[in-house]
Amino acid sequence: MRIQQVDISEIIYEKKDFTDSMYESIKRIGLSFPIKVIIKNGKYYCQDGHKRISAINKMINEDVYQKRRLKYFILNIIIIYYLIP
Repeated sequence: MRIQQVDISEIIYEKKDFTDSMYESIKRIGLSFPIKVIIKNGKYYCQDGHKRISAINKMINEDVYQKRRLKYFILNIIIIYYLIP
């Protein structure tokens, strides 16, 4: 499998509310479950993980989390993202 990286700003997602416990968990240990996206016309569309991306973007905006790039590997048409440690 080929591992690549993409800036989180390139993922098209629907902003969702998330719990404080989700925010704190991601801040402490990163993503426990991968964010799934599909690539369509060269764009990355979130299929599962809108709340998690919303939480990560809040961390970035608050300077809690500095890294903006995510690793992913391709499994057919589904792409699974992980936070870079």
